[in-house]
Amino acid sequence: MSYGKDSARIELRGKLDSLNARIIMSQAESDSLEYIADLEELRAVVNRLQRCEACAQVFADRMTLWGLDEDEVHTRSHNPAKYYGLSHILPHHEMGRKSAELNVLRTLVRETELCAVRAFGSNDSLRICHVLNRLSSALYILTYKYLPENYNRVIHFGSSE
Repeated sequence: MSYGKDSARIELRGKLDSLNARIIMSQAESDSLEYIADLEELRAVVNRLQRCEACAQVFADRMTLWGLDEDEVHTRSHNPAKYYGLSHILPHHEMGRKSAELNVLRTLVRETELCAVRAFGSNDSLRICHVLNRLSSALYILTYKYLPENYNRVIHFGSSE
């Protein structure tokens, strides 16, 4: 099927391309093999999403990243204190370069998810919106892995910060 340049599907393809490019730049700028490998798992999922969207194929199997399935990613992202010893983090320059970059990637995934919602609406039979939602959560929890040991900026619900 052919789409016009103003199609929501074409916009989604561009966002997926941009996300993939930013992941590659993050890898290229890093000297940590572990960080590069963590991002490579993420990039593989983004590549699968690109294929699914372009070929109108369902993202059939459940996504796994870093040994975590979709449900585990969701659970950990909603209860980080239990899994990572810190409440929800407040993004800040003190979070360090890698965590800050992961936060940028997370926001790009959110923007891509919004494009997918515009493209597919509630009829996302390809599961692209759902997988993007889980990718955002996965990047959020990966951020904890790369925080400096002394990072203590967290969100205290009910307070002004």
